[in-house]
Amino acid sequence: MFSIFGKIKDLIIAALVIALPILYIVGRVKGKAAEKNKILKDEIKAKEKATDFYKAMAEHEEDGSLDNRSGLTDRLRKDGL
Repeated sequence: MFSIFGKIKDLIIAALVIALPILYIVGRVKGKAAEKNKILKDEIKAKEKATDFYKAMAEHEEDGSLDNRSGLTDRLRKDGL
């Protein structure tokens, strides 16, 4: 009676011993892919911020208020340095 339960217990332990390294490797691969995806999203956000910054800078370059003193002071009061 104990030998049947002992064999079943041994089979379960063997299955877990075989499955754990496989699960570990699969988890590392998925984790690496998720981390890479997160890094790519951060890079995209940084590029979007840079693009928005350069667009704002281009808008300020087109501004003709720098020709006189009052236009310059108004722009500095509105946008800062």
